[in-house]
Amino acid sequence: MSLFGFGKAKKIQDLKVKDLKKEKINQEVKQEQLLSRIRKSGEQYESILESTSEQGLSDGEIDAAAYRMSQINKTKDRAERDLQEVMTRLTVIDSTIDVLDQKEELEQKGIWKKINEIPEEQLESQLLELSVQRKESKVNVNQIVEMFDVDRQAVRSNRSADVLNSRKAILEKRAQKQGVENPQPQSTQTADDGNKTLKL
Repeated sequence: MSLFGFGKAKKIQDLKVKDLKKEKINQEVKQEQLLSRIRKSGEQYESILESTSEQGLSDGEIDAAAYRMSQINKTKDRAERDLQEVMTRLTVIDSTIDVLDQKEELEQKGIWKKINEIPEEQLESQLLELSVQRKESKVNVNQIVEMFDVDRQAVRSNRSADVLNSRKAILEKRAQKQGVENPQPQSTQTADDGNKTLKL
């Protein structure tokens, strides 16, 4: 195993920024390909749905169309799962580059050594969580220190940001296709949201 599948890297110090940037370009290309595949699948599905909704088709023709639509849906579902993996990898690459770019300051604060002593699986989890904080701006040193101070993060490091991000991205993608604004994951709804229905 290696850290996020990056060659033989098992610690963050084994990674190089130039390699991460190359990988980011590769992932961005994959992202565009998957988005294109998802759009094409959606268009094919709607086209078959529209054509088979006309009167006069036999049961056999409808069954055949339904089968084709189910296969298209399977293709789209696979593409959406792959897309989420790519999106997660891209955010991790960005947050990892942020950490590497601030290596000297982290060394001065005594955090760089701690980061490289963190077990691989736990490090992946914390980099994922750091990527959530990143948003549109570069993560600063204080955020990195807070994230990787082992003594303060014993509980937080066990949370899976990947799961939360995956669910949110899937719901947003589905809602976008159906015209629903500001979708909220069901798992985060409060009692006041009980009368709101998310169209999936």
